[in-house]
Amino acid sequence: MEAVRSGTPCVTLPRSGMVVPQIGVGLAHLHLMPAHARAALIDTAIDLGMTHFDTSRFYSDGLSEEVLGRVLGTRRNRVTITTKFGLLPTSLIGRMGRLAPFGRKLRSAATRLKLTRYPRQRYTPDTLQRSIAASLKALRTDYVDVLAIHEPAGAASLNDEMIEALVAVRASGMARLIGVAGDTIDDVVARWGDVLDVVQTAESRWEETRFVPDFTYSLFSSQRARGAAPLTQDEINAYLTRALERRPNGAVIVQTRNPERLSGYARLVTP
Repeated sequence: MEAVRSGTPCVTLPRSGMVVPQIGVGLAHLHLMPAHARAALIDTAIDLGMTHFDTSRFYSDGLSEEVLGRVLGTRRNRVTITTKFGLLPTSLIGRMGRLAPFGRKLRSAATRLKLTRYPRQRYTPDTLQRSIAASLKALRTDYVDVLAIHEPAGAASLNDEMIEALVAVRASGMARLIGVAGDTIDDVVARWGDVLDVVQTAESRWEETRFVPDFTYSLFSSQRARGAAPLTQDEINAYLTRALERRPNGAVIVQTRNPERLSGYARLVTP
């Protein structure tokens, strides 16, 4: 389960023994990028040793997984991948191609007018099976390194049957590890933490919880208010350095649409 590494130092996650770079790359916003920039982001990350990619069936209505699978090509064994299930993509938008941005605008308008609910959530064994099958097809692989429950609304939104189905996916080899990712997961970890291999939560949330996460995310977005000036490079460096220092055996997922930003992040952790 060890990715080929160069550049960015790696850590061994204490829960699972999974080896990952200290900085992973989140792919939630690929639909906001032109096609050439999507490929450049993934290629740059690999060149820098940021060989863990965080995606989801939900992200960009399936586009995120499809782009990652296509760009990786024969390099699948050089990376580790987390994908997630439970938040539902809009399958119609995922099939709209160049019209997808228009479809997303319509969905946003319908959501604001309360004509529809977005995102929709469903945590059932059937949803799990359909989601992992679609993820593997899009990613052009026969396994993911981590399959995580995506943003459950606490333990009340899950049940033992679904957790058993998740464990069965791990036993089948379609996912090497299983976990949970979200902001409100304290009671999920308290109830099922003994069977979950990976825990992922927002950097700003975990200090008050009953667990230490393997991955954190939303490092920079949580540091500035909407509409405020972008963070300076010094601020970015300070936040990332502090996040890594807080958990020497953990990793941080960064989001950016600028491949050049990744080089700056890498310099912070390169010995």
